[in-house]
Amino acid sequence: QQPGVQGYVISNHEGVVLRRLPSMSQSTAEQLAESMRLLSSKARNVVRDLDPQSELRNFRIRTKDKKEVMVSYDREFIVVVVQDWMPAESSDAIGGGIDGRMTAASSGGGSGGGAQGL
Repeated sequence: QQPGVQGYVISNHEGVVLRRLPSMSQSTAEQLAESMRLLSSKARNVVRDLDPQSELRNFRIRTKDKKEVMVSYDREFIVVVVQDWMPAESSDAIGGGIDGRMTAASSGGGSGGGAQGL
């Protein structure tokens, strides 16, 4: 287990849990798999509506209680990882803002610079 990782679930597209972190209960894994299956489906539809040529492959959610849920979606599996969220070690090292994100001002200005809005 990696530091900060609270759990992971690998499920099929029906939401059946195939693997989970051993310390995570089966019921928690099933609930997480089903919730992320539904959210993934809706998010994929939104992306498809915005650009029919595009396809959602992964997304990340940060919760109010400083948890991060990362979801990766492919033809066969949905992988969900829950971890503690921590700000970048040193924002000065990459020229970023308070929490390490680059801003237009710190990346030399202009559009397309940095990961603004993440």
